[in-house]
Amino acid sequence: MQVRTKSSQPNSPRIRQNLVSSLNFSAKSRLRKLNGKSLENNLRTANKYIFVQDFEKAESILKQLSFKYPNDYEILFRRVEVCSKRDTLSELLHDLKKMRKEYPNSKAIDFAILLGSIRIFSKNNSEKDKKIDLRKNTVPVHKDIEFPQNNRIPLINILSNKKIRINRNLEIPDDYFPEDPPPPDILFPNKKDKIIKESISNKEDLYNKAIDLQMNNPENYAAWYVAGCALESVGRLSEAIEIWNHAFKLNPESTSILATLTELQQIGVISDPSTNYSERFEALDKYLVHGHFETHTTLYNEFIKVGDHKNAINALRTLADWLQKQYGEVPVEIEILCLLGAMQAYKLDNNLPAAEACRSEVENIVIACKKSPRDMNQIYFIAQLCEEYGLKPVSRICYFAILISKDTPLELLIQTASHCVSSCPSDGLLECLKVAYKNSKGSPEIRFCMLLCGLKIIQADISEYMIKKNKAREIISKDINNQGALEILEDLNKIYSSDPEVQYYLGEIHSRLGHYQESKKHFQSMFSLDYYNTDGILRYIFFLLKTKDYASAREIAQEGLQFSSLSEQQTNEMHWSIAATYYSEGDYVNSYDEIKKSLQSDPWNHSYLILLLRSSLNIEKSSFLKDHETVVKNLEEIILNSSATTSQREALIEKIIKHGLDCIQNNHAEYAWNLAKSTILISEKVNESLIHFLTKAGASYNSRIAVQEMLMLLKQNSSIKDFNFATLAACIAQIYSLSGNWTLVDEWLSIAKNNHGLSAKLTKQKLFELEALCITMKGADLKKAQTLLEAAIDSYDNIHKVPLDTKVLHGYILVAQGQYSAGIEKMQNNISTNASIQSLYFLIKGLERAGQLNDTTKESITQIFHIYPTNSFEQKMVEEIFITVGNKFDSSPIGLAC
Repeated sequence: MQVRTKSSQPNSPRIRQNLVSSLNFSAKSRLRKLNGKSLENNLRTANKYIFVQDFEKAESILKQLSFKYPNDYEILFRRVEVCSKRDTLSELLHDLKKMRKEYPNSKAIDFAILLGSIRIFSKNNSEKDKKIDLRKNTVPVHKDIEFPQNNRIPLINILSNKKIRINRNLEIPDDYFPEDPPPPDILFPNKKDKIIKESISNKEDLYNKAIDLQMNNPENYAAWYVAGCALESVGRLSEAIEIWNHAFKLNPESTSILATLTELQQIGVISDPSTNYSERFEALDKYLVHGHFETHTTLYNEFIKVGDHKNAINALRTLADWLQKQYGEVPVEIEILCLLGAMQAYKLDNNLPAAEACRSEVENIVIACKKSPRDMNQIYFIAQLCEEYGLKPVSRICYFAILISKDTPLELLIQTASHCVSSCPSDGLLECLKVAYKNSKGSPEIRFCMLLCGLKIIQADISEYMIKKNKAREIISKDINNQGALEILEDLNKIYSSDPEVQYYLGEIHSRLGHYQESKKHFQSMFSLDYYNTDGILRYIFFLLKTKDYASAREIAQEGLQFSSLSEQQTNEMHWSIAATYYSEGDYVNSYDEIKKSLQSDPWNHSYLILLLRSSLNIEKSSFLKDHETVVKNLEEIILNSSATTSQREALIEKIIKHGLDCIQNNHAEYAWNLAKSTILISEKVNESLIHFLTKAGASYNSRIAVQEMLMLLKQNSSIKDFNFATLAACIAQIYSLSGNWTLVDEWLSIAKNNHGLSAKLTKQKLFELEALCITMKGADLKKAQTLLEAAIDSYDNIHKVPLDTKVLHGYILVAQGQYSAGIEKMQNNISTNASIQSLYFLIKGLERAGQLNDTTKESITQIFHIYPTNSFEQKMVEEIFITVGNKFDSSPIGLAC
């Protein structure tokens, strides 16, 4: 214990000495940190006063700091710049001379004296030049960055774009007239210093002094900075920039150097993009530059807190001054900001008349802006300012102006509506929201704001109201308990009767329950409250159709088509509704025209197709289509009856195909195409006859439109068995073949063959047959065509199942390759009085190639030539048949469907 006690006492002189040294080091370290922090805080305070142009207070702080830190170049250089603002450079030089006696070894003081002298003589020369020629535009050495006045950048962008905010704000004022320079012995009294001469008579002497200073202090950034200023003063700017760049490398944190380089970079004198001086400059202290909206307002609040109301006002006023200088005008929102800041400062200073004058002026400006706003974002900015400074009535004027303006962007409209509903719901706001809802063409966000505003006005429990409403929605969507939903909706209607959605649901529920009178009342109420709720409007139209009020349904649907918020499906439903009203009134032509508008974007909608077919049947005066009206009726029943058996569907499809092919022959191509589309919709799988009907109808109507609509069929996720993209490509190739467009036939054949979805044997056969036909028509590789055709024939289970057109084409290909006997025999054995135009065409061409087309043969051929062309390919064949065989007998006329 005793040993431990002794060892714990600093009895040893060495131990005591080490302990004292350690304590001294810690104390000095803490002192250095405290002094550094104090210096930084004091400099920031000085910068704040410079920022608001209170140079007197800034000079006072810098003067104290210069005595406390006589070796700090930045403090002394900044003091030189501030004194140039106050026209007190002569007094400064006098003070520095006194300091020089107290601190004879301070290079910072010597450098500051030289820099102050350079500033004085630079200003003298500048003033002399102005007096010689007033029209000469002399650019001051230190100036603000100016930009074209026609550069109309939005205010918020201006106030947050660092690239155009730099403003050193320490240039010598234009109205400054310097005093006579002090005697040389006052400037540089130290005769022992080699770099200081006894007298300075002109600017060249100062330049030489600065250069000598820099040469004798090569590692001192301040010496290089002063040398650069001297070079600049004699017009050698490029050399000055090199000097400043070297100074920057020596001390990249120097305020003086960064301010100079930033300014030169901003005006384009320095074009090197490798270093962004402005960012480094601003990083030193945000109060070194003007133009930051946040900086000016933050400083305003700081001055308000310490009771410095004058400089608080100046903090905002300097922003206006900066904008005036850079853009030639002060934006109205900044004028209002300055007035509001002054109003608050005057209130705190108990200067109520001045505060009221500011408030009144703000109101006048706001009313003027409301009448002729430049930009709605500007009005919103003003509204926020007024609200922040307690002028809620004035801010409300701005917010309401935004809501009722047709020029307000939707995003800003929604933002304003949400803010107003959360902060100041009122009857006036509700009326403005109604106007906004109309101007936005039924924005759902504005609609929700209207509901919240209404509920807040009556002080309803919004949470409870929305819970009940969501429960009613769920019941209605599931259609499980209409009476239960009705009870909930009636409760909601008692709480707030102006909710159009509740009125819509009440109308729908009453319609389901058969209460048509009540349903109509609620639908009408919904329509009067909200005629942009497209879902509700459509349900209202369907209700009117159900109650046979066709005129009202058509009128509402025609008005609804003007809504820009309609989706494509809603637009189609509107056209369908109008077509249904016309059809119900017996106006089949208008019904047909309207439903075609729906089919343009949704060509595979069964409801649209049925209405089109019905209208077509009633428009057509001939008895041909009238006799097949039962086919359309049965088709509609199958479409609506999902429980129809496969056998029922197949039987109806067989009838439709027969009827459709007859329609094609009788020049009803468009009707046949729409009938073919309807047939696809009720088919469970594709077969040869259905594909033949589909392709023939499409080619007869319009091959391009047919192909476009068939491609849209896959988008609807068709669930027809074996109807995949490969099958579709084969159908499209066949449609183009019937149009004689062999280039597109080749393309779609290639697509079909390269697609691995070809599973139907039928489709593969047709691909071979079609490719062989394409090759034959182009007169290309007939051997390949023969190979493809024989492969197709061999793939059939029975020779009798091979189409006659395929057999005749095979015979023609044999003839074309010189096998006359076999080829002609094959063609003649497979042609009859009901042969297709294609078979007849190849028979004639084959006989002509074989030299067997004599007058007797021509006469016998004309006896069987009674087939009508139904597409452009067949039409071309008929024309060539005419040319080859000659005119037909009058007793057997030819009818052309195309």
